[in-house]
Formats: sequence, C-alpha cells, structure tokens
Amino acid sequence: MFRLIAAIGMVATVAAVLGHFVLFGPKRLKDPKQARKVKRFGIWERLVHSITVLSFLGLACTGFYSVLVLGSPLHGWWWLLHVAAVPVFTAALTVMALTWAKDGMFVPLDWDWALRLGGYLWFGKHAPAGRFNAGQKAYLWAAAFLGAVVLISGLGRIFPVFDAEGQDLVYQVHRYAALLFVLAGITHLYLGTIANPGTLGAMMFGKVSRMWAEEHHPQWWETIKDSHKSKK
Repeated sequence: MFRLIAAIGMVATVAAVLGHFVLFGPKRLKDPKQARKVKRFGIWERLVHSITVLSFLGLACTGFYSVLVLGSPLHGWWWLLHVAAVPVFTAALTVMALTWAKDGMFVPLDWDWALRLGGYLWFGKHAPAGRFNAGQKAYLWAAAFLGAVVLISGLGRIFPVFDAEGQDLVYQVHRYAALLFVLAGITHLYLGTIANPGTLGAMMFGKVSRMWAEEHHPQWWETIKDSHKSKK
C-alpha cells in the first residue's frame, strides 16, 4: 500500500508543479540581465544548505529507490549508504535551522503573503516579504520538524525497543514522514528554481540583482539598500 501511495504522491506533486508552470509560468524579472551585486547569502549559509540538500538527496534516493523500484525495505549496500547519510543530514539540518532561526521567525507582514499565497496563483506583483517570505519560513520549520521525526523514528528502527506492533508503528511513522518531506522538497525545489528565476543562482553564488531583491523581498531590500549604495 505504501508503495502505491508514495508513487501517487510523487506523480501528483510533479504534475501539480508542472501544471502551475503551464498556467502561471515563472515570475520573470523586468530586467533579468541586471548584474548580481546585492549580497544574499554568505559562504557559510551556502555551504550548510548545500550539505543539507546533498545528504537529503542521498537519503531520499536510497530510501525511495528501495521502496519504489525494488519493492522491499532497505537492505545491503542501499541500507549502508542510507545510514551513512543520516549523521551528515542531521548535523547539517540542525545547523541550518539554527543559522536561519532568526530570519525564520514569523512577523505580521507574513500574514499578507500567506493570504495572497505569495502571488503564485495569479499574475501581478510579488507579495511582501522580509529576508525570507512566509513560505520559506514555513518550509524551514517543516523541514526541521519532519527531519526530527524521520531521525527519531529511524533510530527506533535501527535500535528496536518496542514489541512487533510498536516497531511496525515506528516504521510507518518513519516512511510516511519521509514521504511528506520528499513531497515538500519537490515543491521547494520547483519554487527555488524554475518558478523564480535567479533564486538558484542566489544560493549558488550568494548574490542577486537589485531588481530581484526589490521584487521578491521588498521589505528586506528596504533594510539593506542604504548599506548597499554606500559600498558602490
């Protein structure tokens, strides 16, 4: 049953993001060729984010390859690779959550972003946002929560302490939490790449254009534009 649910969930999520792209397209900038001169992320933030993403992909690929392709629980080399990625992902996700905890705090203007769904379901200006918008903040805390659930339930699988019924419950919690994490990750990947051109470059190179900052995170730009101008 889980194999079917996981397959349907992934296909439906991919179909949803493709449908959004066809109906609404990406949020293109008025001047996409404007030079990237505004610092968005430091080296530390980009490094931690990259390690988190890579270790997450390692866990997701090994876990769901076993489920969807092999049709069986993890075993052999797949299990070893999966377990090896666990401490890396745990450390990276924890550090990332702590690094962005302050920027991830919700503020009143996030309600406006949420009520407008970030402007993703209609054309027009971007919704108000600080350094992180409400959607990014929600994903940060959802990732931290689901990561904790997956980790704890995974440890419960490695070090069984319950009876057969309890262990089965732990297993169900682990794989359904992992599935939710992967589905959220697919959506996050879409929104951070194709749906918002320039966002992936911000994480890769650490800088964005002035127009990107103004349109995607206007309140954040207002707080840094004076210091940015003074550096010119």
